[in-house]
Amino acid sequence: MTDALPLDLLWLLIPLVLLVAGAYASVGLGGGTGYLAIMTLAGLPAAAMIPTALMLNLVVTGAAALRFGLAGRIKWPLFLPFLLPAMPAAFLGGLITADKQIFFALLACVLALAAIAMLIKAPQAQEREGLPERHWLYLIGIPAGLVVGVISGFLGVGGGVFLGPIVLFLGWAGPKQVAAMNSTLILILSAIALAAHGLKGAIEPMLMLPLAAAALVGGLIGASLAERKLSSQALQRMFAVIILVAAAKAAYDALAG
Repeated sequence: MTDALPLDLLWLLIPLVLLVAGAYASVGLGGGTGYLAIMTLAGLPAAAMIPTALMLNLVVTGAAALRFGLAGRIKWPLFLPFLLPAMPAAFLGGLITADKQIFFALLACVLALAAIAMLIKAPQAQEREGLPERHWLYLIGIPAGLVVGVISGFLGVGGGVFLGPIVLFLGWAGPKQVAAMNSTLILILSAIALAAHGLKGAIEPMLMLPLAAAALVGGLIGASLAERKLSSQALQRMFAVIILVAAAKAAYDALAG
């Protein structure tokens, strides 16, 4: 793989991966769509891109989950009704083979609408205490977790891009709490999806190691920035912008067919 990738291009990829990891980790996301875009422009073999992006997802969200977990941001009673059904669903989704073009078009529309809604609601964003009523938590959390899991496994992404807008729209948690849940969800579902998809392309250590190191540094910086420096309003705006980027990527994939 590295024979086809000039050394100067690798050195260009390292800071780009660091920037993507930092931006996505600040809202609890892994950055998979960003890494795929970067690797596509770099001309990496298609078979290697998905496993590499998933591995970078694991590195970034592992760092972010540790940072948010140490800060006590994860609301486990709220998170588990989404996470537990999403785990087997992600594995099943990874086994699905289907035409993704129509799905990407619908995904782009849903993500764009979610981002616009978050931008509109950003001035009122704040961290929230307490939990929703238990019956609503399970009635919404379990089916939403199943859907998020299947979609995540099907597309080979972590799922935080879906969980975050749902919880923010419902008003069940604030942006920093959602970032903590996102990072943990992506960490777990990325590992499950990677197992289901299998390593379809060989991962070259000379490429993987420097990119993983850059992703780790970026993930730690992004999570620390979100926890200490960004207000809830700024964090929700940043989340909305990243969701719009993901929507644009989904629209491109739909049109590219």
